[in-house]
Parts: sequence; structure tokens; C-alpha cells
Amino acid sequence: MATIRGMAYLNDGLKGKRVLVTGATGFIGGRLAQRLAAEEGAIVTGLGRNLAKVPFLAEAGVTLQPADLRDEAALHTAVTGQDLIFHAAAWMGGGRIKEDLAEAMALNVTAVQTLIRLAREAGVQRVITVSSIAAYGRPDKLEIDEKTPLDTTQADVYGRTKALGDMQAREVGTALGQEVVVVRPALVYGPRSAAWTVSLVKLIQSGAPVLFGDGSGHAWPVYIDNLINGMLLTAVQPSAAGEAFNFCDTAVPWQTFMGYYGQMCGKQPRHLPLWAARLLAGTNSLFKLGLPLNQERLKFLTRRSVYPIYKAETLLGYQARVSLDEGMARTAVWLRENGLVKQRQ
Repeated sequence: MATIRGMAYLNDGLKGKRVLVTGATGFIGGRLAQRLAAEEGAIVTGLGRNLAKVPFLAEAGVTLQPADLRDEAALHTAVTGQDLIFHAAAWMGGGRIKEDLAEAMALNVTAVQTLIRLAREAGVQRVITVSSIAAYGRPDKLEIDEKTPLDTTQADVYGRTKALGDMQAREVGTALGQEVVVVRPALVYGPRSAAWTVSLVKLIQSGAPVLFGDGSGHAWPVYIDNLINGMLLTAVQPSAAGEAFNFCDTAVPWQTFMGYYGQMCGKQPRHLPLWAARLLAGTNSLFKLGLPLNQERLKFLTRRSVYPIYKAETLLGYQARVSLDEGMARTAVWLRENGLVKQRQ
């Protein structure tokens, strides 16, 4: 099938490079692999589990391979001959139980260590690994920049293992002499985003409360293509080696962020008074009801911290090209095309 070519963001900086993308069947990894192949002219191999759900990658010219991150032999084969690796695969759950922790450690920590070691053995130039702002936990400070300590003891399994994997990536890279870059995205939204687009739309459509108190707490969205632009820069800028970078668009109140989705759904996002939310979160914790709202999540939804991107702007020359208005407009088109919100009359 003929590959689809678009305009390169890096002006051929990755043209002809052999690039491995783990997690290519996921949201971030899928868009990254698509753009690397279709726009940047890279020779891309994508690893993932459910390959049937990403037909657009084959159309873009991505070679897809099934892989389990716990299978070292398969990873060794995939890594061999690559110039660059983008590690976007991860355990994405949010549980706190022992079984969740074991799987999360295997995928978010051990697999990172293994991949970097194999990359060094194979002569890979650079590994870019995807962490998250969740690695910081919930620090009580206004500005959470890259110097903020990571929280490796937080209760949230995803955040804890992302913090551990983040630290291990840089430590193992330094010990082995392997170039490693860590990217810490904020709330990545846009077409195909399950967590910060599709699930929020479904919550609003169901009538469930999505805003707590007056909705003035900060959301930290980053549009998917803004993030991908930043990730591409980390692959080619010499100054990025050994560094970690936040990627976040302008922080906005949750009421504003949810309001975009409410307009798409034709439904006002529902508020829950803060006193009621605190009561519900406390009851949930006390009686282990398994509800999606707990004290930590409530704190997350009501605080007003920011994740500055000065470092990415300075070292990478990064700028967010897609505004929130434009990003949400593109997202609305995708939601309508996929029947997730009603077509405009």
C-alpha cells in the first residue's frame, strides 16, 4: 500500500532514520509512529499488542510487530539495527492493589531498564522514554518544574511506577553511557485519547459529575500533536541528552476544559459541591466502595499548580503550535466522525 506523505516538522532531521516505537497501538505511540513514517520520512517499526486496531499505521508505512515488553528476546530482536527508540508503551491502570503493582512494575520500570540496556548493546543512538506529570505525585507547590522531586512512594500505582521508571531511565542511561531523554506529558487530549477525551465525553453524556466545587482548579491539557512535536525535538537536539522535559499547554480551569466537551455533547457538565465531593471521597475510602473519586483525585481536580515548559522552550526551541481552541475543534471533528457525539444539524 502506498505510504501517505505530509509536511515534515523537522525538515528531514529524521529522514531515513530507523526508529522503533513501543506502544504503537496506543494513543501517544500510535500518533508518533504515524507522523514519523508519514511526515518525517523515518523507517518505523511499531511494537504493540492489538495490531488490528491501528490500520492507519500500515497505511502510513509503519512495520508492525506484536510484542510483549516482558519478552527480552523479542525486544532484543526489535532493538537490533535501530537508530532511535521511542518508548511509549506502559501500564496505564490506576489501581492500588498488589497485583496491579506487580504488573505495573514489570511494564513501567523493569521494561524500561531492559530496553535501555538492550539499546546500549545494539548501538542505538538515543532512547526517548515517555513518563508523565503523574510521576511528581501531588506536591504542595505552585510551579512543578523538572527540578521537582519525583514521588516514588505515592499511593497511586501508575504515578509511583512512572516515577520509578523515570528515575531508572536516567540512572541506567548514565551508568551505561546510553543517551536517554525523558518526556513528562501533562493531560494529553485529542483524537483517539481514551483518558482525556473519550472517557470525559462519556461521563458528561451520562450526567455524572465531572466538576467539583466551582471548577476553578487547574487542568493541564496538552494537544497530542503539540506533544509529538516536542518528542520529535528531543530526538534530534544534542542538548536534550540526559534531560527530562515537561510538556503542557497553558493551564486552564477544569470548568473551561470540560466546557469544550459539554458544547460538543450539547450538555452542560455537571458540578458537585465541594462539601459533597469530600464526603463522597471520604466515604469511598472508609468503606472501600471502589468509586472513581477518592481524596487524592479530588485534590488533583481542585488544585491550581502549573507545569512550566521553560526548559523545553529553552533547550529544544519548543513552542506549542496548536491552541486549545484549535485542538478542541479538531477533536470535535474526530468525535463526530466516529459517532461519539452527534453530528451538527
